[in-house]
Amino acid sequence: MKIAVIGAGLAGQQHVRAIQKSDQCTLDFVVDPSLESIEFCRNSNLSHFSEIEKALADRKLDGVIIETPNSLHLRHSLIFIENKIPLLVEKPISSDFKSALSIVQYAQKENVPLMTGHHRRHNKIVAVAKEKIASGQLGRLVASHSMCWLFKPETYFNTWRKGNSGGPVLINLTHDIDLMRYLIGEIESVHCFDSSMIRAGDVEDSAVVNLKYENGVLGTLSISDTIVGPWSWEQTSKENPVYPHQKESCYWIGGTHGSLELPKVKGWMSEAERSWWNPIFYKEETIEPKSESLLDQLHNFLSLIKGKDAPVCSGIDGLRTLSVIEAIKMSARTGKVIRPKKFLS
Repeated sequence: MKIAVIGAGLAGQQHVRAIQKSDQCTLDFVVDPSLESIEFCRNSNLSHFSEIEKALADRKLDGVIIETPNSLHLRHSLIFIENKIPLLVEKPISSDFKSALSIVQYAQKENVPLMTGHHRRHNKIVAVAKEKIASGQLGRLVASHSMCWLFKPETYFNTWRKGNSGGPVLINLTHDIDLMRYLIGEIESVHCFDSSMIRAGDVEDSAVVNLKYENGVLGTLSISDTIVGPWSWEQTSKENPVYPHQKESCYWIGGTHGSLELPKVKGWMSEAERSWWNPIFYKEETIEPKSESLLDQLHNFLSLIKGKDAPVCSGIDGLRTLSVIEAIKMSARTGKVIRPKKFLS
């Protein structure tokens, strides 16, 4: 199967490497107009184009992975949907709900398979956690907390990352929101405070969020890309070797019979009768994923193209997660509790 990657930035290069590791597909070409991408493709002996239309003029693809800036996802996705080419669009599926809805509806209309690149869903740690929660080991869920504290150096930022389509809420928190939806349930309403105090840019650098889930669970989130700290999925999960590993957790999910820390998969339970006067114990599981999440996501995409499997994270999933993110941003602007926009498949 022939796959193309559109966008050869940090994330695009990771997808290139995942395709190269797979025995189920080959990388047909890369599209990116930047000089850096030309050098990357030359050094990696990859076929390169600067424009999508030129690449499609004489190539036949089985699928495409879109890794361009968020604001370009709509334009690029519509090109491939029009050409009936299945697509995997990196998270967030687009920079706003309206354009994301256009992608999802056009893909449905043209019957083109569509996935959203929330790759954490494909991590074995997440699969184990979802099974524990679904089996009732934690009892009735009550609350959750998520942290994403990390420090991004100035070299990370380019023009689009400093604008409204950048910022840690859209770039990073979208992952955490998607996993909370996946593990706990749909989110009914949000309330957010944000700040750009440190970088003084056009977009936030820190935010705190209160969540109310449809099933009654209450959640909190804290995110900043200006804090030196070890509590983020990137640094604790060992999912991506580019980040030094920290032996901490960044997610906590609590219920009436126990609590769970992730990504440690550390479960806390009562030894006897449930009471704060009685001892509790923990059990920590060591889970080493058999393969990288991006590779598992790629193989899910290939199975979707073949019509064998449903997507672990569909276009509609990406749309619903983005709807929560957009509600968080609106809450930060207005100071009000906001309900995410609804979309039924």
